[in-house]
Amino acid sequence: MCGLCGVLGPARSAQTEAIDAMTRSLAHRGPDDDGTHVERFPVRDGEFALALGHRRLSILDLSPLGHQPMHSEDGAYSIAYNGEVYNFRELRRELEAKGHRFRSDCDTEVLLEAYRAWGTDAFDRLIGMFAFALWDRRRRRLVLVRDRLGIKPLYYRFADGVLTFGSELRALRAHPAFAPAISRPALGRYLRGGYTVGEETIYTGVRRLLAGSYLVWENGAIATHAYWRLTDPPDAPPPATFEAAVDALDALLGDAVERRMIADVPLGAFLSGGVDSSAVVALMRERSRAPVRTFSIGFREPAWDEAPLARAVAAHLGTDHTELYVDRADAVAVAHELPDLYDEPFADASAIPTTLLSRLTRRHVTVSLSGDGGDELFGGYDRYAKLRRLAALLALPWPARAALAGASALLPAGALRNGLAHLRAVDAAHLAERLGAHFEDADLEAACGPDGGTPPALFLDTFHAAPARDPVRRAMSADARVYMADDILTKVDRASMSIALEARVPILDHRVVRFAFALPHAFLSHGGRTKAPLRAVLYRRVPPALIERPKHGFGIPIHVLLERELVAWRARHLAPARLREDGIFDPAGVARLVAHASTREPIATTRLWFLLCFQRWYARVHRGERDA
Repeated sequence: MCGLCGVLGPARSAQTEAIDAMTRSLAHRGPDDDGTHVERFPVRDGEFALALGHRRLSILDLSPLGHQPMHSEDGAYSIAYNGEVYNFRELRRELEAKGHRFRSDCDTEVLLEAYRAWGTDAFDRLIGMFAFALWDRRRRRLVLVRDRLGIKPLYYRFADGVLTFGSELRALRAHPAFAPAISRPALGRYLRGGYTVGEETIYTGVRRLLAGSYLVWENGAIATHAYWRLTDPPDAPPPATFEAAVDALDALLGDAVERRMIADVPLGAFLSGGVDSSAVVALMRERSRAPVRTFSIGFREPAWDEAPLARAVAAHLGTDHTELYVDRADAVAVAHELPDLYDEPFADASAIPTTLLSRLTRRHVTVSLSGDGGDELFGGYDRYAKLRRLAALLALPWPARAALAGASALLPAGALRNGLAHLRAVDAAHLAERLGAHFEDADLEAACGPDGGTPPALFLDTFHAAPARDPVRRAMSADARVYMADDILTKVDRASMSIALEARVPILDHRVVRFAFALPHAFLSHGGRTKAPLRAVLYRRVPPALIERPKHGFGIPIHVLLERELVAWRARHLAPARLREDGIFDPAGVARLVAHASTREPIATTRLWFLLCFQRWYARVHRGERDA
């Protein structure tokens, strides 16, 4: 795992000093090695230059032969690459049979030769997580590529004929021509869920390359293309019976886990004691000669401490288990660091325990497998049951739905009031999106402007494009494309890579993803339990009694842990004078958003937290306030 960056444009834009600064900004992602490459080439109107930068975290082939940017033996191609390709040995054998030669034993060189052999068709042959920039010197063509599920990040900006790109936004900000301008529509969509969505970033003109896509720069112009879509029809019909589906999933996920256990450095796994991480660890155990290293954190407050559950699973599987108990002071310390760690506005509070867990794990290993993805693929979220109930009410005439939604304000705070309020949604897609949102559209428009309340188009488009007719399956597709890619995977990438820990996600092997989305919905809830196929794979190895319990999640009660900090941060960062000085939020609109945030109602605290995460990020990054 690594960090990459680059510049392509008129020669003055790709000076050595610029690429050096961009590369240094990503040092945390790759402490083992660094490299840059700058070359100039003539164009019709003058001279252009390409600059590539790379920071390396050595995982496979620890020798200098893995140094990047890497160049092909004949000099035709160059690459800066972040990630892992787990089937690189099979691809290498296929390429060797075609006459290709290799100098190293790393997957980076395989990518160079795969592109030489198959061009952009090579991308769909890869099994793994990756983002890379590949320069085709003969055609003067640059290709930026991102993996199918968006596990590895890649941002870019194309302005005034200059393309800049990098693994994190901080690399783009390090370029001297970067001109930050906050996108108010993106800000509104950030506040809906606590993260920016799809191609959109918090900056006007800065884009996130979508999962399953590649960008081509050629002759001074750029174009993006999709090489894989989550909503494409399945490759094969699903198994006919639930038992056959479990057998197939067992074999497929087992292969995905085994591929992700290949490393030339110490390896372990996150273990929460839930279905997803326990399934991954159980499959690792069967494929490891030595006890699997597992890691978990616990909280001293029993109400939200899951460490005993992880400990019980670890004992059953015989892992070499390490746990760390943390307290309020630990959580507060990480909360103070979040604006730096996440490099963009990000408000998922589970970033705090994820960061603490990553730091514990990195003390012992360099690679850790994670159970992320099970809820999106197999329908584990509670909101899916709520969506099914509410979607049935969309058949009611609009006056009846409007009356129910209006009456919800008279009910006490709780799930019923929140659920009925969503009946204003125009269709099932908007209803599903609203169930994951934390602010009302009108409130967002008041604070962020007329576009602030517009739902993310990527969620709605994916919902409508999904081949399933069932609204829950459509919502699962949209969540996998949006919530999983832009929240869950962003959280894990930044938390782990902040201390150079490579996190691998076997459940998100694209073959497992395609298989899961082809299963009949009845299989997912077989026996009245969520994620039934994944549970069945696990229960072949772990007794159900160790797992069956109410879903807890990996969040923390912000209103408890950060009560004093929230008061202080609110007074500092949401003061009307500060808001007017920044010129981003409308002060009256913000007052409306946090009118009830003094209560201990969870949604009120969440809204306050989302606002403060943005304001603290802005103060840290753009006002230079290191204590924000």
